[in-house]
Amino acid sequence: MQFWDVAIIGAPGLLIGMVFGYWIGDMDDLSFNFRIGLGVIVSFFGGMITSLIFIYSIYDLISIDTYEVLFIILSYFGGYALGVISNWSPLPEKPPKSHVIFEPDDDEFDKELEEAMGGDFKANNS
Repeated sequence: MQFWDVAIIGAPGLLIGMVFGYWIGDMDDLSFNFRIGLGVIVSFFGGMITSLIFIYSIYDLISIDTYEVLFIILSYFGGYALGVISNWSPLPEKPPKSHVIFEPDDDEFDKELEEAMGGDFKANNS
């Protein structure tokens, strides 16, 4: 396979992958794992569709085998990675998880509760 054949096969995947990566990287409501998962899905299906287009093209300029299909999928993922890196928006901050452990027989908890309420609250330990 010559250089131009590889360039012709890899260029669409790189460019389309960059567009999808740029678009998905800007979605700040998606988690990190979801963005990476979308990248894998977009790369696989985009690579398969592009491979089928090359295989069943009218002109039959380039012969496509298994390695070329893998190269097209990897070029999609590489373009996706470049697009995501170029337009990554920060992940949303998760609110802190706060909880109180209540033990009814604990006098220290009652004191802390009275201090937190400003001294106006008296615990009823009946």
